[in-house]
Amino acid sequence: MSDTCTHMVPHAYTRLQAYQYDPTRTLTLRNAFVRAVRKRFKELSAMVYKTIVTDDCFGLQVGAYSNLNSPGRQAFNFPRTSQKVEAFMQWLRRQEDLGLLQVGQFERIGESVEGAWTNLYIMDSYKRGVQRARAEMKKAGYDVPTVEASGGITAIMGTPFHIDRVGLLFTRAFEELRGITAQMDTVISQVLGQGMVDGDGALYLARKLVSVIDGAGAGKLGLDISYINRFGTEVKYYMPARQRAEIMARTEVIRAHHAANIQEYMNWRVLGVTVIAELVTAGDERVCDQCAGYHGNRYTLEEAQYMIPVHPQCRCVVIPMNQVKKGEE
Repeated sequence: MSDTCTHMVPHAYTRLQAYQYDPTRTLTLRNAFVRAVRKRFKELSAMVYKTIVTDDCFGLQVGAYSNLNSPGRQAFNFPRTSQKVEAFMQWLRRQEDLGLLQVGQFERIGESVEGAWTNLYIMDSYKRGVQRARAEMKKAGYDVPTVEASGGITAIMGTPFHIDRVGLLFTRAFEELRGITAQMDTVISQVLGQGMVDGDGALYLARKLVSVIDGAGAGKLGLDISYINRFGTEVKYYMPARQRAEIMARTEVIRAHHAANIQEYMNWRVLGVTVIAELVTAGDERVCDQCAGYHGNRYTLEEAQYMIPVHPQCRCVVIPMNQVKKGEE
């Protein structure tokens, strides 16, 4: 689940040394996406805490007062636990729709973009991938025009192949986030119901739910995550929903960048060109064994099309081989 490991990459580099640490050159964008995710989850946590503790939506304490940003004092103080949980979850999902899954009209660089807020970051990454592909093809000796000579990035993005590809990426990122919130809701519902049965006070109950959302509350609560490690053993642990969403953000930026790269190569009918799967850097201790095994290998565009991301938070990129090297093997 991580892009870090303790193993060094043994390969010798030539021009790949130029891409140390951030081969896709999307680090700033990835960080911006993660900050946006973090902000939205923290806002949801704050709202949950205020609703349960300050506004006492369940009627668990004395002296609480209502607030216009919450459903109000004792709003969910129903006779049965199941009614309380159901009412709270309905309210929570509305907050998620307004914040985490917000869909609306956004302004970006002089253009209006309608859709999920996540689209802004996916589009930026995709455009960078297209621009990167053109630049790398020029470096490799291919006779292709620059982005400017083709009418600019907006004109290039208007071609059918890119429109189709980026639309699928928009949908994927949004559905990933929606899946995370759905899993989070399931855990919150379970924790809330059990807390009611156990007689938890408002403060402790709120801290439990906050822990599920962003890990800053009480106990090791979160999404149930499991994976198979390199020794073939299944590893299980809990991860706050916010952390899982941050991993999604980093991964989908790389996915969009790679998709744009490959599509642009294919658009210029270089299907016969071998490409090199470029890992982060020689000697970077963050390169995992899985990615290191691909480094330096040559693949057709069809073979490389779905290789990246190799794993969540992968940082790899593909670049075209120099024409003079075609046919060497």
